[in-house]
Amino acid sequence: MIYLIHGQNQVDSRRFLSKLKSNYQNIEHFSGKTQTSNEIKNFFSKISHPLFGSKSAVLIENFSGDWKSLPPNIPPNLDILLWSTQKILSTPNSVKNILFDKISSPTVFKLADAILYRREKEALIISAGLLDQKEKPEKIIGACARGIYLVYCAKVESLKNADLMKFARQKIEDQAKLWSKNSLRKALLQLVKLDLSLKEGLKAQPAFTLFISKTVSF
Repeated sequence: MIYLIHGQNQVDSRRFLSKLKSNYQNIEHFSGKTQTSNEIKNFFSKISHPLFGSKSAVLIENFSGDWKSLPPNIPPNLDILLWSTQKILSTPNSVKNILFDKISSPTVFKLADAILYRREKEALIISAGLLDQKEKPEKIIGACARGIYLVYCAKVESLKNADLMKFARQKIEDQAKLWSKNSLRKALLQLVKLDLSLKEGLKAQPAFTLFISKTVSF
């Protein structure tokens, strides 16, 4: 099976991709930015079922839409996962097409994920949506604090002690690759400053905008 996960809503598409990745025992990663279509094509020409075993996948991030780089026949028990920030217009009928075009239903957890995926634009949109819905700032801060803590646990390899679903663990491990321990400490300190500024009377919209912009830059 070939899955195409694409569209400008990178927060939801990343969340979905992490959940999908948790279903596989082995995943081979490729980047459409750093590896050419010929390199990907050559890789597929060499692999066979015994190389991977059961429940395996090949993930191509930043897929360009070059369907010719993919094999006409996929080995048994192997799925191909294609992820792109762009909307891929031409899609073969055999491909499972999963488009994430616009951010919908903003939640505090989606905001935390947007920040931890370092997606500033999406984080600002979700934050504005939550505040328009009159979401309590302390609930937003709590979700962000929990997210930062869990990613830090992944960095220090103590996440195995946390009671988490498999797909949630995969998502956190993916986010941890984008952060250093020091940058996570800075993010948590920035969150404390946000809480204090709100208690001192700063309006929520500019306070959260400043927090998001600073945090994703660490």
